[in-house]
Amino acid sequence: MKSFNDEELLDEFLAHVKYFKIAHHVMGRIRVKALLSKVKKLSGIDKMDFEGIITRIPGIKDYRVNMKAFTVVIEYDPKILPYDLWQDVGELHKHPLRAESLKERLLGILESK
Repeated sequence: MKSFNDEELLDEFLAHVKYFKIAHHVMGRIRVKALLSKVKKLSGIDKMDFEGIITRIPGIKDYRVNMKAFTVVIEYDPKILPYDLWQDVGELHKHPLRAESLKERLLGILESK
């Protein structure tokens, strides 16, 4: 597994998450599904690196990766990672220019922990 500083961690997280769209989201739990047009790009991602990234983000309580269905379910603490932040992350594929502002928000969360 690769070692990342906070900025690199968030760059990797946002680089991966842009290939997903929200399938279902309720406060504290989000399920994202890979965009079919991006599945080939995701196949080259090391699962251990991806899981290592997820586990380092404060507020993520649990996650499940289903490689066959190309989905990720993340249970999170909405006091740390607000619902609207996840909505923005889940729509990054539609609005890629928002990545930098999302990164700044997430850096603030990482630095406060």
